[in-house]
Amino acid sequence: MLNFPFLKPQMNEMIEEKRRLEGEFLEKIKLARRELKLRSMDWERLSKKLRLSKTSWLLPCILGSFDETYPLPPRPSDYTVLSSDGSQIFPDRHEALPCYLINIGSVVLQYGTGGRAHLNSYPKFFFRDEDRFTKWDGRRIPADAAVISEKRCLMEFEEILRLAEEHKNRENIIAISDGTLIFWRLEGTPDDFKNEIMSPFIRIMDRLKGLRIPLAGYISFPGSTDVVNALRVGLCPEEVSHCNQCPYTHLPQLPCAPIEGITDRVLFSRVLGPGERSSLFESSSRILEEYAGHGVYFFYLNTGEEIARVEIPMWVAEDRGLLDLVHTIIFDQAKKGNGYPVALIEAHEQAVVKGKDRDFFFELIREALIKSDFKVTVSRKGLSKMSPGV
Repeated sequence: MLNFPFLKPQMNEMIEEKRRLEGEFLEKIKLARRELKLRSMDWERLSKKLRLSKTSWLLPCILGSFDETYPLPPRPSDYTVLSSDGSQIFPDRHEALPCYLINIGSVVLQYGTGGRAHLNSYPKFFFRDEDRFTKWDGRRIPADAAVISEKRCLMEFEEILRLAEEHKNRENIIAISDGTLIFWRLEGTPDDFKNEIMSPFIRIMDRLKGLRIPLAGYISFPGSTDVVNALRVGLCPEEVSHCNQCPYTHLPQLPCAPIEGITDRVLFSRVLGPGERSSLFESSSRILEEYAGHGVYFFYLNTGEEIARVEIPMWVAEDRGLLDLVHTIIFDQAKKGNGYPVALIEAHEQAVVKGKDRDFFFELIREALIKSDFKVTVSRKGLSKMSPGV
């Protein structure tokens, strides 16, 4: 049992440490806010410096003043939201069959005249050799959790496109995905696997652009620091920043360090009022070189409950009508969902695979094999999880 008399002084020490760090953090926020205002006065100069600098952090492309805010546009009385989300059952070597499952939830929410909701889910069972293995640098390797997760993400976008193509009325309609539009984890992967994901994704983006249905990725409680990183470059005294050749490493603190640890979310919580969005920024992630002209832009939005990061393709960012539509509908969706877009909540509910669903899935597989006179081999761990009588 815990010796609480010994634990209590340590907890008191934790409180004092937290109080000290909170004071330092507030000073960092004040400095970051001042830097935001200062760099906004001459953002073109900083934009040029960012393009020429080489840092170990991800830097955005700046398209305008840092601290400019945009009020909530009028919301159309009738609008439609498309959304999808996914969940999966990963392969389990303790079970009778090497296989996995991906479940895609889909939602169509129509508001206004004739408003209604369509909710569904589509499980896909992967058991064939071509499903269980993937191309990886000229070799065939088993599909692991990382590979399956990327395939699930692609299937979510495929479902959004299916919903978009089936929807006849394309006025005031947007599609929302849960999370980023950037396939970060594909950076550094072999070309054959990368193309397996990117080629169909680019076709999806091309088609949505042709339909003029804006796609937005909603990131709740984002931890990104792209904009703060740009301000850190602004703090660097060098004309052009090269982190691997930094001449200030002998100092007790680097010139860029005073605002280190601040996230964009924290910074914009001091800038944006409810319903307001920030300026647009363009991501410079290396994987976007594979996006065939569909660069990813982002802005921060005060939903009234949190500061969210919203990512959009370049063709949405360049169309003010579509950009305003994304802005106002996502805010309204977050309001309807008590701070989180209700379409994403419903899509998640359709997609989620619970523990008991997973157990029943493998139980059905075992039963099907046994009834068909196949020999079933399960590890001792697998046997321990079986329900009585299986």
